[in-house]
Amino acid sequence: MLSIEFFAILIISLLLYWLLPKQKYRNLFLCGSSLLFIWLLDHQSLVVVLVLSIISYLFAQLIYRNPKVRWIHAAGVIVVLLALLIFKYLGFLGGVFTALYMFLESLPHFKIHYMLLPLGISYITFKHISYLTDVKWRLVGPGNFVDFLLYSSLFTIFLAGPIERFERLEPQLNNPRIAFRRDFLSIGTRRIVTGLFKKLVIADWIGFFISFVWSNPTQYHPAIALAAVFAYAFQIYYDFAGYSDIAIGASQLFGLHIMENFNKPYLAKNISDFWRRWHISLSDWIRDYLFFPLSALGKSKLWRIFFVPVMAMGICGLWHGAEARYLVWGVWHGLGLSVYQGYQLLRHKLDQTKKEKLDAIMAKISWPLTYLFVVLTWLSFRSFGLPLAKHIFLRAEAVLYLPLLFLLLMLFSQLWGKLHFIKHFKLPWRPAYNLYLLLLIGICHCAMNMDFIYAAF
Repeated sequence: MLSIEFFAILIISLLLYWLLPKQKYRNLFLCGSSLLFIWLLDHQSLVVVLVLSIISYLFAQLIYRNPKVRWIHAAGVIVVLLALLIFKYLGFLGGVFTALYMFLESLPHFKIHYMLLPLGISYITFKHISYLTDVKWRLVGPGNFVDFLLYSSLFTIFLAGPIERFERLEPQLNNPRIAFRRDFLSIGTRRIVTGLFKKLVIADWIGFFISFVWSNPTQYHPAIALAAVFAYAFQIYYDFAGYSDIAIGASQLFGLHIMENFNKPYLAKNISDFWRRWHISLSDWIRDYLFFPLSALGKSKLWRIFFVPVMAMGICGLWHGAEARYLVWGVWHGLGLSVYQGYQLLRHKLDQTKKEKLDAIMAKISWPLTYLFVVLTWLSFRSFGLPLAKHIFLRAEAVLYLPLLFLLLMLFSQLWGKLHFIKHFKLPWRPAYNLYLLLLIGICHCAMNMDFIYAAF
């Protein structure tokens, strides 16, 4: 994303895009620019994008023309998922099969090697599944192929989202002619610069300082290792939020409005609220295409409250990568959602007086509990999360860490509640601030060339 190719294609495409007289020509041109960008990054990814787009579009036509034939939609989704399975998870499944055969010992062993992972494969498969499902639900028509190919390949959001819906993007592409406005440039540039600052200054500097701990975490005091975990939570947030700002801002330059992906997630008061604020496009996708369909499979409260969240978030975890640590991370969040839904169920059964007392208590502890839970679950996101967790918590003094952290967070939340002038303070933005932030980026950028964390997923 932070490459010469990206910004060169962005600037050249922007100049030529607004010179074209009709939107259909602009869409075709932007589609060509996006495919060129993908080809420059990875030839294999371009082939995957083109083949998957043709297949998904043909299936969408069949689904739209045969609304009563349910197997067409199922077949289309299976084909898209097979692409993700083959490229991203075949090696993981091969490892599982090999371990199983080694355990049985009576069967011959074989090994499936990892294939080259096309860039953006996780995001494009989710976009295609939502497209096919929305066509089935009659929320959108198949559209024309150029618009769909542009939706699949749009280079500003190709690598790591947001996972935009065709339902939201197609009306913009079908506009006869998007009129150029100066605020497209001013707002888009501001978002790009803000994203660069979040990524190159905040996230990368945090990553620089905690990299010494990550290189050999067991050699540091558990308190320092725990501080690195909290720092990592901010690194991954500013890294991904910075990417989203750049993607949304770059799209805005072309007059395209892409959905927001973050809304102050670490201020969430419960785990459900966190997932309404964190990676919003992914959490919306999980809700609409996993939570709701899975919930419809069973009528019991036990199924909908406890099993569905764990299954859906487990799938969400595996979507991030074919490793057990991502599955553990997803399952932990699923369990958190299940506990929260169970709490809400019990709360509704209380009388008004008890409910008010419970709400008063939860108002004081809900944010610290949620924040601690979210930060500690990032432990399983790291490749050495379990050994690091043992190093931090399997010590005598470890019994003090969480209570002390909880008390400090409660104190912080009480102080934060009284600092209204800080919470509501907004800096009046001027074009000069763009130059000022760019200057800070140039001075403070630690030149480590760190990749975007979420681009790997």
